[in-house]
Amino acid sequence: MSKFEPQVTEFSLEGQVVHIFFEGCKPKYLQLMTANGIHLIKLSKECRAICERSLFPGQQIEVSGWRKVDLKAGKIKLKAELITLLSADPHSPARAQTSDCTGISAPLVSTGSSASSASNPATGSKKSKILICQKSDCRKRGGNRLYTAIEEALTDRGLQDQVKIQGTGCLKRCKAGPNIVFMPDKVSYSQVNPATVPNLIEKHLSEGLIR
Repeated sequence: MSKFEPQVTEFSLEGQVVHIFFEGCKPKYLQLMTANGIHLIKLSKECRAICERSLFPGQQIEVSGWRKVDLKAGKIKLKAELITLLSADPHSPARAQTSDCTGISAPLVSTGSSASSASNPATGSKKSKILICQKSDCRKRGGNRLYTAIEEALTDRGLQDQVKIQGTGCLKRCKAGPNIVFMPDKVSYSQVNPATVPNLIEKHLSEGLIR
């Protein structure tokens, strides 16, 4: 056996989703922040479904898969085979929900034009975010105007330092764009008219979803 032959071992990492990288409308890589730093993890074909439908930046997850060490090139590559969504509340009876990458057992974000809220309780320690799709289809349907309207609405209410606006990859509702998601509560809206943004901000302020 050559001393430069790649070594393949199993790995398991727990951390927070930083970013999901897309190729077209399909997730390709996951960026995960752990206690040891930030890791770039390639997604197996089977694991992409959970990223498309259930993962957002800020979520706590556990990723298991294969680590390939190329001694000659001095590179380490990680590939996910299993993704586990960890409960936001460590005292919750359901500590985790797992997908074996052949099906989804995690709570899903609403795909309708009305808002829906995930069952996980909001925690004050998480900074509020508004995720907005930055794919070309959503931008053509008014995504850029919507982004500006959100910025103005937050500034008018003095929330620009409390609420982060974060562009994302495809949210899989391109034909119903532009799409936004209020985090950490996972409340989604489709076909959002910029004129309705002030009302949405007020609604989430009154319900305590923006802190």
